[in-house]
Amino acid sequence: MEYRLENSTGHVLYRAGRLLRYRAARFFKDRGLSISPEQWGLLLSITEKGQPALRELVDGVLNDHANITRLADGLERIGLVRRLPNPADRRSQLIETTPQGHEFIDQVLPDLLQEKAKAFVGLSEEEKSELFRMLRIVQKNME
Repeated sequence: MEYRLENSTGHVLYRAGRLLRYRAARFFKDRGLSISPEQWGLLLSITEKGQPALRELVDGVLNDHANITRLADGLERIGLVRRLPNPADRRSQLIETTPQGHEFIDQVLPDLLQEKAKAFVGLSEEEKSELFRMLRIVQKNME
């Protein structure tokens, strides 16, 4: 059997992920928003966690401390997050979403979800759930 890259599950998965990221970047750019998809993901993560230490946001495989710090610096520059002293550890800082950041999420999230839903047109709710379940398995296997 001849190997064809476009028939490789890994290639299709990689390409789909890249296209989702590209569409998100385009969504932000088209609306004049100075935020990247990576910053958006970090902003949502900070918001979900409350006041995490920056080191809690580091993913050893995908995001190192320097990258998280750089992304957080950008979010702080545009007023969406702020750093706070960590009362439990003077060597680290906590980070939290500002009121402006919460408002930004509330304004952008509904439209972004609607835009991302276009990627899944033609899939039933059951198929989307199954896809999510399978991707979680792949993710766990790779971690």
